[in-house]
Amino acid sequence: MPKLKAAVIGAGIYGQVHARAWAGDPRTELVCVWSRSEERAQAVGTKFGVRYTTDLQQIARDDEIDIVSVATPDFAHTEPTLMMLAAGKHVLTEKPMAISRAECEQILAARDRAGTKLMVNFHNRWYPPIAHAKQVITEGEIGKPVICYARLSDQMVVPTQWLSWAGHSGPEWFLFPHLVDIIRWLLGQQIRQVFAVGHKGVLAAQGIDCYDAIQAQLVLDDSLATIESSWILPRAWRSVIDFKIDILGADGKIAVEADKEGIEVSTDQRLETPFILDPTTTEVLPFQHFIDCILNDEPPSCSGEDGLAVTRVIEGIVASLQTGTPRTI
Repeated sequence: MPKLKAAVIGAGIYGQVHARAWAGDPRTELVCVWSRSEERAQAVGTKFGVRYTTDLQQIARDDEIDIVSVATPDFAHTEPTLMMLAAGKHVLTEKPMAISRAECEQILAARDRAGTKLMVNFHNRWYPPIAHAKQVITEGEIGKPVICYARLSDQMVVPTQWLSWAGHSGPEWFLFPHLVDIIRWLLGQQIRQVFAVGHKGVLAAQGIDCYDAIQAQLVLDDSLATIESSWILPRAWRSVIDFKIDILGADGKIAVEADKEGIEVSTDQRLETPFILDPTTTEVLPFQHFIDCILNDEPPSCSGEDGLAVTRVIEGIVASLQTGTPRTI
């Protein structure tokens, strides 16, 4: 069977994750990478032995290219996604799908017109402890979920050294998409109302105009959740991330320490700590899933509708931060 040919838009840290995934799967062939910077595009193209470009239209016009990854900054997903869908490409975009409901709806309309596949890379669904937690909840081991707490934070090195565009984003757009999607997916419920508070000052003192930390209360169909993210973890923290999820159900509890690849499942009868390895699956399995969907003509599990739902919740969180009042989603 001929290989699907793939291109990657964005040559940063996660753009190179995309490039490795397409280059490493026997069903796909990486053929091109794009960056605004010719120097970066050339460096990454040379690294993977493929051609490079600074012209998005060159990728859109190339009928040989079947799949396009969008791994640009948070606020810069819409234009390339719309362009590639209009050109008839299958598109895998990083989270968030877009940073406004209106832009998400434009992307969904473009997907429907094109008749191609669109997936948002909510890759933590494939993270082994979180995938196991989903199985435990689905099988009813802890009963109906009642309350959830989730935290995902980054070392300060991420906004101060890794992301030149950090001031145009923040924990709400860089980290909350993961948490919002995971809660919707794990609990199988929609988020109906949000209330958020945030802190600024630490990063602002370094010239980065964004929140240091945000905490949000979420009201779902039949449960409650608290999520929080920050960008000011000290550099000496044991990992680049601090990632925790606790879910209390009517009959038990799940505690995930995702930055340690750990999970505990407790009921009145037992306490389990399953041994789960290979966190690198999040850099492989989402791409394999998207390839499967294209070849089998199946809808991706992380759909554009999921991308829209997550963006709507974060828009509500941002509005709550600005007004100091709860927002209905």
